[in-house]
Amino acid sequence: MAAEEIRRTLDHLAEAAQAADAGRFHKLLETSRAEVREYLMSIELEGTPPAFTASYVGDALQRFLHTLSFVPLPAGGRILELGGNPYFFHILLRRIFPGSSVEAANFFDHNIFSREIGSATHRLRSPLLGEEWTFTYPSFNLETVPRYPLPPASFDLIFFCETLEHLVVNPLAVFRKIRRLLAPGGHLVITLPNAVRMTNLALMLDGYNFFDLYHPDNGIHGRHNREFTLDEMKRLLTLNGLAVRRAETRDRFDYDQVPIEAVDYSVEPISLKRRRRDLVRVLEKAGGRLDDRGDNLYLLAQRPAQSPGPAVPPPSAGLAPCPPPPPPSARVSAFVDVLRDETGQLSVLGVTRIPGV
Repeated sequence: MAAEEIRRTLDHLAEAAQAADAGRFHKLLETSRAEVREYLMSIELEGTPPAFTASYVGDALQRFLHTLSFVPLPAGGRILELGGNPYFFHILLRRIFPGSSVEAANFFDHNIFSREIGSATHRLRSPLLGEEWTFTYPSFNLETVPRYPLPPASFDLIFFCETLEHLVVNPLAVFRKIRRLLAPGGHLVITLPNAVRMTNLALMLDGYNFFDLYHPDNGIHGRHNREFTLDEMKRLLTLNGLAVRRAETRDRFDYDQVPIEAVDYSVEPISLKRRRRDLVRVLEKAGGRLDDRGDNLYLLAQRPAQSPGPAVPPPSAGLAPCPPPPPPSARVSAFVDVLRDETGQLSVLGVTRIPGV
């Protein structure tokens, strides 16, 4: 494919995004798959073999395009991608939203409790299009750094894609930290693997492990430590003061045409004979839930333009009498570790919990 054809397609996408023409932008995303793929395949990452590029782009292309369809147009003046490595999607954001400042943040330390804040510089290029990029980004642990080294309430759009499932120390605390970075009215786009996807059902039915493989070279963050369902994600966003504007699941491939692969330690990768229509019949026969079974979760959430005022307690007719203490035999205590990170450092506090109290 000629470089000029790729460049023209990318320019058309950028023009539609800049004009906030959502209809044209979404149509171009549907019809520009080949050009976007060739563009991403042309990108050379410093120290990364071409075989990785082919594998990664082939797997992620459909997810990239569908993620872009969640962007509210215009995208805003300042965009942040958390977990930008290996930068294919990041470069696509820079190319399609040239009027925005697109920033990234990453973390590569094998020390999962690290509170260090550093920086790194990465270089990429596309010889096909004659493009080169050199960008420096902050490096910090999303879970253990109490406040991120980024200005609060300053980003119009934040991408948090294929990252939450890799967190392991205190994953749920990241939502309120990310919310601090969003400008009032700003948007958050989240994608991650679906814990109850159809492909996992196929693996279980045929006796294969559906958990992610260990990645010893990349440390504990190199694997999926916990995946989520769509209902879980909607609940978590709402609890952290974000309004869910759109939420859905979607397959990366047509599994009636493309085989599902089993990849675990028991055998070499193999293609299963099951197809999506077979899995639907299994679920229907068992009375199972059919919706929200796609490969990935996609959510668009928004920070309210104005923070709600303090809750007003209902009128009280007086203090209720304190119930009598339970008998000693019922006062069974449990020791629970509670992780606090508001003070600038992590501490594990022992808290005694008494059932019913």
